[in-house]
This record gives sequence, C-alpha cells and structure tokens, in this order.
Amino acid sequence: MLKFPVEVLSDSLENLLRDIRRNPTEPLSMPTRLDYGGAYGSAVHALQVIASWSQGAMVQRVLNLPGAYLANQEIQNRFASTLPGMAGLYFSDMVKSADVEVSRYSSLKLVAPYVNAMQERSLGRALRGAAIILCCFAGARNEYLNALYEKPMPKGVREVSDFRVLISQMLGQFGDRVVNSVGQLQLDYLSGLIYQLFLNADEHGSYDISGNRYETAMRGLAVRHTIVDKNGVYGADNPLQAYLTKLLLTEDVSSREQDGKVHLIEISVFDTGPGLGLRWLAAKKGAQSYQDISLKEEEEAVQTCFEKHASTKASQLMGQGLSQALWAMKKLDAFMSLRTGRLSLYQDLTRKETAEFRPVQRYPNQSMPPIAGTGYTIYFRVK
Repeated sequence: MLKFPVEVLSDSLENLLRDIRRNPTEPLSMPTRLDYGGAYGSAVHALQVIASWSQGAMVQRVLNLPGAYLANQEIQNRFASTLPGMAGLYFSDMVKSADVEVSRYSSLKLVAPYVNAMQERSLGRALRGAAIILCCFAGARNEYLNALYEKPMPKGVREVSDFRVLISQMLGQFGDRVVNSVGQLQLDYLSGLIYQLFLNADEHGSYDISGNRYETAMRGLAVRHTIVDKNGVYGADNPLQAYLTKLLLTEDVSSREQDGKVHLIEISVFDTGPGLGLRWLAAKKGAQSYQDISLKEEEEAVQTCFEKHASTKASQLMGQGLSQALWAMKKLDAFMSLRTGRLSLYQDLTRKETAEFRPVQRYPNQSMPPIAGTGYTIYFRVK
C-alpha cells in the first residue's frame, strides 16, 4: 500500500510520487491531519501527487483513512476542508476506514459545503485555517466558481480587473497589514500574472492533449498565510530554505515580529492537466506522452510557456509588459516555484542581478518523476 507522508514537504511528496510510478495499482493510505498544514506550497504539490495516483493503471482507486475518520464527524469535516483532503476524496473511487467502505458519492457530500462557500464568494467561509481555497472540480454542479468565471463554461474566465479585486479581497481576509503590504502597482502586476496563469489552468485543467474534456480534474487558486521561524523544517528543499533564512535575517526589522518570526503569503495557481511542456509539444509536434520528448525539449517548452504567460498579457491591466511584472515580484522580495511534468523549478526574485523570468532546477542532481498538472506558488513576506 502507498503511504502518504505525515510530514508533507516537497522531497517526501516526490518520494511518494516515485512509489506511485513504481506501483501504479496500489491503494493509497492518507492520515487525516498533515504536518505544517500544507505550507510552503505543499498542499498544491500534494494535490498533484494524488491526481497522479488517480491517473495510473485502470483499477479501482481505494483511499484508506484511519478508523478515527469515520468515528468523528469533526475529523471528517476538517479533512474534507483541506486541499489534499478534497483531492483524496475526489480522485478516489472509494474510501475505506476501519474496514468500512464509503462510496465516492457519500464522501463528496463532505466537500459540498466548502464548494458552496466558494461559489457564493463567501471568502470568510472559504478560509480554512490559514488558507483560502477556490477550487474547480470537473463535472461538479458548481464547477465554474463565480469568483473566477464570468460564464459557466471553459474559457469563460473573468477579466483581469476582476482578478485584481479578488486577489485584494483574498489578501484582506488575513488582515489589513497583509493587504497593505502590497502596493497598488505591485497588486496590478501581481494580479495580472495570476490572471494569466489561471487562464492557462482553465485550459489545461479542462481538456486533455487530444482536446477531450476531463471527467475528473481540479484547477484553482489558493492563498495561504504562513508564519516562518528559525526552527522551520523544510526537508531537502535547499532553495526555499535559503530564501526563508534570508527573510529571517533581513535588515528590514519592520518585516519581523518581536520574536523573530516572519509572516509569509503564498499564492498558488494549479491544475491537474497534462503539464505545461507536454501540452505545448503536443500542439507543436504531436507528442502524446513524456516518452515522446526529451527532458531538454520539455525544459525549453516550459520556459517558452512561462515567458508567454508572464509577458504583456500578464500586465494588460496597465498596458505594460514583462519588466513590470518582474519589477513587482522583485519589490515584493518574492520567491516562485513551479512543478510540472518532469521539472521542479524555482526562482528567487530577491537577487539583485535578476533581470528576467528564468526559473532553474530546484533539485539539480535528481531525476524528477512525471507529475500531473502544473502548480505555481509565489511567496512573499508581509512587510
């Protein structure tokens, strides 16, 4: 049986993904509570790993949960309110807890109240712990959330100006200090970039590379408030650890609490489609799987895709281009991660020499197993 790690960090999730690729027919066992609450991009990463499990060999997907899950309604509700929990219940065919089998239909009833809150744009109710989730489930009655879609259909995404208002409202759920830490121009360019990334997620999370609608898929947007301290655990994620350590040691003492902690905002855009590189190369050269393309081809395709997403369109609210989006990220002292296909990339925008968007390998000495979809996370401190 595949075992989901309690300590949800990037490297432990990659190890699980390797196990999934080696044993694609095995059921998955998950705890009902995960360490760190999905911080440091791990909630989105976990969702992609669970989607990868569901896309393996054509067998019944059984999600095993501890006996305490069925014994306690509060535990059920808490699990169903998290992004990994939603993904587990949605992508599995059946849940087993204490040898009791629960149908997918019954399990998804637990998720429905949270999706209803998202659909009603009740951000306070969509705020679960330290995160606000806006998630679209393929095939669901409320697939096209009003906050993200003007029309309930693929490509019916709202305008970039609506995303500017939405991002401001989501940040505001964490307090005035958070929303006030992002300047108006920074908000313009940041929301423009998020908008363009979600346009991509809408397409990739709705259709496969042959143009067929997915029966099961997830896509969405999440904002998280994370408190970082010197005792933080980051696993083998050296680039992120270096970035967070830099924030903790910053000379800008106004960014730190009296106890030395730093408040961090994470904004993630995600989908569970084919992945950036494969989607691009399927259109360009007819690739049908990662076996049809080299790693170098995938890297070049992903770079091309990202430059396209972060170009003039990403800042169309102000009619500006890539340099303005980059300026906003640098002013926010941002860090960006991207997991797609066989690539795990990052870019530290605090570096003075940064003059373009060009993410590099997060784990340069490791071969990464292919993962479902694309997950972007942008991190910046609350000043």
